[in-house]
Amino acid sequence: MTPVEPLAVIQRYWDQTPVPIEKIISDLGVDFERQWLDDNISGFIEKKSDGKYRIVVNGSHAETRQRFTAAHELGHYIYHRELLGDGVGDNRAYRAEGTDRPNPKIRPLHERQANNFAANVLMPRHSLQDTKEKTTAELAMQFAVSPEAMRIRLGR
Repeated sequence: MTPVEPLAVIQRYWDQTPVPIEKIISDLGVDFERQWLDDNISGFIEKKSDGKYRIVVNGSHAETRQRFTAAHELGHYIYHRELLGDGVGDNRAYRAEGTDRPNPKIRPLHERQANNFAANVLMPRHSLQDTKEKTTAELAMQFAVSPEAMRIRLGR
């Protein structure tokens, strides 16, 4: 089987708003699930016994947070797979501390990289051009992200 190029898959969907993150995850051969987790846990990525990966997001969190968590975990899959081992969990601050899936190989730098990846995928810069007439809240709704995530992305 030919390996799938992650960035090519992402580019396939980049002009859709909101970006269909679950479809991207599926097209990359990663399983995706929603589970009701402790409120302090945003989600996790784990390697299954068959060698495939699974991303799980907290189904009790807001849809916008679930989307960001899914994209964040996808960032770990794409950029940190050699460090993942059996996986890593993420708390509300997107850190492994306090989760039942700690991974000492995933450092704060890796978490920032996964956050940046999530922001770039869900709020592509090219789609944010010529949006100065829209409010942060309007853009957040359009891109299905939180107003806080959009504010940070726009530097407002």
